[in-house]
Amino acid sequence: MNENELVADDEFGLYDLWQTLQAGWRYVLGGVVIGVIGAGAMIVLTPAKYEAVAVVQVGQVGQVRQVDQGGQMVEVTSHPVEPASQTIERMKTSAFQLGVAEKLGTQTWVADLRASTNATGKYISPQLMKGTIAGPSPLIELKTTGDSAEYAKNIASASVLELANRQAEIAKPMIDKLRLDLKIAREKLASVESELEVINKLVTNVGVKDDRFTQLSLMTTLGVQKKSELFTQRQLISALETALMPPATQSAKAIEEIFVTEKPVSPKKGMLITLGLIGGLLVGGISVFVIDAVRRATKQRIVKAASAS
Repeated sequence: MNENELVADDEFGLYDLWQTLQAGWRYVLGGVVIGVIGAGAMIVLTPAKYEAVAVVQVGQVGQVRQVDQGGQMVEVTSHPVEPASQTIERMKTSAFQLGVAEKLGTQTWVADLRASTNATGKYISPQLMKGTIAGPSPLIELKTTGDSAEYAKNIASASVLELANRQAEIAKPMIDKLRLDLKIAREKLASVESELEVINKLVTNVGVKDDRFTQLSLMTTLGVQKKSELFTQRQLISALETALMPPATQSAKAIEEIFVTEKPVSPKKGMLITLGLIGGLLVGGISVFVIDAVRRATKQRIVKAASAS
């Protein structure tokens, strides 16, 4: 058989397939109709889901760092209570979502979480926002779903509040240390001020023409040192107070108003109808060829049986 004959056989085969499809168009149409009906049933039976989106910044804790070795210069920096990736994993846990469910009083969600770990992620889906991973304080995009727009927003708000409470517990030792350092710095400031006041009185009472000029010089030098300590303590107190206040130290929060979709995000009608059409078309086409193959096999058996007799 040459190449032209092979091409002719292929063309005949394709034409034969087309003829088979034409003959079984009712099956194809039936498959499409069934697919569309199935998609419609899914749309009707699937509960509508609304989505809320919150951009969340993890909790921050201020820190005071010495710029030079003598401690004369300090700067205030802010660091996350925990890495954003760790925060995301925390929000995915059953314990965290159980806390949110209990705050909302959603007993079905509470029961699902206690019955199976598969219930996690049912309403809450946090992830790192693109383009913020390299920053000092990566943001988290928190998506929540609910049976209504209001309920989805309530889940997002409760999730941010639960995160703030949990991170407050983590940050408490660090904040307590800052407050202790501030208390010590204030006590040192009061002590230095008292000592400087005494030195100033002594310097005032000692005359320059007095034979105690060396003592006056020493007290003057000591007064200069105390003034330097006074400046350092005041600078440290200012830095510690700044570190304890926002924005250096603040709880986890949504940095903008929670966005809620006006239309439900589920079920996706267009996608379901498209899948129903494609699936029905495939099932109908396959059924045509299956029925045709069964018919051909039956015909061959009848012919063989007739030839044998």
